[in-house]
Amino acid sequence: MEIEVTEKIQKANLIEKPLDLVPNFKKYKSNTLEFQIESCKSCCLDNKVKTWIFDLFERNMKTIYEKSKSGWNKKEKLQELFDERAYYILVYNLDSPIGYCHYRFDMDFDNEVIYCYELQIEDKFRRFGLGKFMMDILECLCENLELEKVMLTVSKYNQTGLKFFKEKMKYTLDETDLNDDDPSVDYEILSKVFWEDEED
Repeated sequence: MEIEVTEKIQKANLIEKPLDLVPNFKKYKSNTLEFQIESCKSCCLDNKVKTWIFDLFERNMKTIYEKSKSGWNKKEKLQELFDERAYYILVYNLDSPIGYCHYRFDMDFDNEVIYCYELQIEDKFRRFGLGKFMMDILECLCENLELEKVMLTVSKYNQTGLKFFKEKMKYTLDETDLNDDDPSVDYEILSKVFWEDEED
């Protein structure tokens, strides 16, 4: 059954630069380093940035994907990363991209959500708080647009990711997570709720 896309999600997907809704997030400082933050749709990415996005993803995630039941499929991942519905938060240091978040405004069953597909940072720029900063942007957008929750899927083989989202960001198992019914699944669906239907 095809899920009806609500007017709220349709309007969200017309936004060209989501950071304009949360302008305080356009810069970030950590210790002596300064970072510039940009946001855009995947269709606005130039080829050089697209190449870097996939290269970073492959370096960070290929081994984890190869362990999973779904396996590693380069063509499938490229299609997902640069789907026309994809949005990006891009982090720059000295005009070089060093991290990104790939997300979408979408329906998950009948819930209006921001779905975080990827959160990737160059190794030498980890532990500067950039992951939390990008997730804070998604959460502020979720509140600003009055969407129900921020969601994401994390592989059980990605223990660093699970610890970050569950302990640092306080995400919990979503109601759609399958682990109670099938403990053999090799991923967890996590979420944080911001708005709930008053009729529930």
